[in-house]
Amino acid sequence: MKYIIKSLIILGAYAPVFTSAVAQSGVNSKNFTPQDFAETITASEMKDKILIIAGDEFEGRETGEPGQKKCGIYLAEHFKKLGLLPVINSTNQPKDSLIKSLSGWKAPEGLSGYMQAFPMREEKVSVHKLAINGKNYTFLEDYFAFQGIPDNVYESDKIVFVGFGINDKKRGINEYKGLNVTGKVVAFFEDEPMDRKGNSLVTGTTKLSEWTTDLKLKTEAAREAGAIAVISIQKHAEHDMEVYRHFIEKPKTYQEGKPGKAAFPKFFISEKMADEMLATENKKYSTQFLRDEYRNGNPGRGFVMDIPFKAEIKTEKRKITGENILGFIEGTDLKHEIIVITAHYDHLGKTDEGIYYGADDDGSGTVTLMELAEAFVYAKNNGFGPRRSILIMPVSGEEKGLLGSQYYSENPVFPIKNTITNLNIDMIGRVDKNHEGNFNYVYIIGSDRLSQDLHDINEETNKKYSGLELDYTFNDPKDPNQFYYRSDHYNFAKMNVPVIFYFTGVHEDYHRITDTPDKLHYEKMQKIARHIFYTAWELANREERPRLNN
Repeated sequence: MKYIIKSLIILGAYAPVFTSAVAQSGVNSKNFTPQDFAETITASEMKDKILIIAGDEFEGRETGEPGQKKCGIYLAEHFKKLGLLPVINSTNQPKDSLIKSLSGWKAPEGLSGYMQAFPMREEKVSVHKLAINGKNYTFLEDYFAFQGIPDNVYESDKIVFVGFGINDKKRGINEYKGLNVTGKVVAFFEDEPMDRKGNSLVTGTTKLSEWTTDLKLKTEAAREAGAIAVISIQKHAEHDMEVYRHFIEKPKTYQEGKPGKAAFPKFFISEKMADEMLATENKKYSTQFLRDEYRNGNPGRGFVMDIPFKAEIKTEKRKITGENILGFIEGTDLKHEIIVITAHYDHLGKTDEGIYYGADDDGSGTVTLMELAEAFVYAKNNGFGPRRSILIMPVSGEEKGLLGSQYYSENPVFPIKNTITNLNIDMIGRVDKNHEGNFNYVYIIGSDRLSQDLHDINEETNKKYSGLELDYTFNDPKDPNQFYYRSDHYNFAKMNVPVIFYFTGVHEDYHRITDTPDKLHYEKMQKIARHIFYTAWELANREERPRLNN
């Protein structure tokens, strides 16, 4: 595995901050500024690295697969050549016998100290059968379902149609009223009722309610009413199966030794399949007819279809491992306090469709970690190391459910109480629709949730050095995207560690094979990466750690 490591650059440090460190090292210095170190982070080097990270050799970097292992080795070798310290040993690593029994894989000689392996199990449906009124339907042609449904045979002698499946006490809408669904399967439309003017009959406006945007609400309403499974009638089932096929077929992954969260049985069917089902109750019934009843102001009541339903689910299980890569830069007088900087290097692997390259998600964050490591090492090699220690940690298992960062947060190499901050980088290489033509922004998520100090430090370094537009749209707790809970920083936040999540938004290539290196904006990545360096620099060298909010 060949790659270029740039020659060490002789640099100084920011004299007011590093006076004590310089005196201890005995190095004579000029006055330097943080810009001298930040400028070692360059767009050209980020591009060189991402062509490797998001290239064919690593095959989409799916956790547990050979491509992820190769990428982990590449990152560990990079840290070793830079001189970062290995911190994994027999006391903080699962027993070799366990790892071998799970996957047969072991870290290469000389790299095990950089690779924290964590055990997982995969569960994937091997048998998927569904029949309505005695007719068998074909998985991924007529219907689909996501992984995680427990092994079982789900049977009901009746199917209950409940319109749009809404039971909203605040708005006084209950489509279950007068219907007994205990022990039955319920069927509903995926969205919400609309009038002829395009207004929602739930909100009274053109804005759709949470009953459309959050399927969990309908599922919970059915579960609370006593249903054993739900059928969601999809307007565009064929399109859904094409777009989500990779996620439908993707195994569900859990930490080994922990029970998985069983999904309530949900089956998504086409309108053609629904029309056959509805016509058994009344020949004039169809998805179009029943929707028109709502549009015309005559919503029909739910009804019971006296037809049987049967679904069979069987799952195969496989044990695998992932690896977090840990590179440690030891601090000086405050070395017992740790700043953890993360990005996930895993992605979605490959299918018959092709390789999911994951250049932005999260190759952009991974190469940022590599560049940050270089910048801090150059400073330390010249006698200007940080006061606090820094742990650079590319994690895997993110796409499986934040499993790598979860494992580290529950099995930390350094005490969580000594971890003062987590800075997490996930997708900083593209421009989203809200910022078309704007290459000078970054979303900031979580910075003030646990520590106003951390938020203020990030703001101050931006004003002093970076000049980025800091966008807090997704930091709003009411934002429907809920990105705060969707990347690796969250596993640190759960442990009361202040966090910042750096992000530039989703785009048309998100989780598709078209997320390739040629579409990244490397100058923008460079600017954001340098800003993260400035923030980490300040955190590493200030007198006080960020205080937690009351």
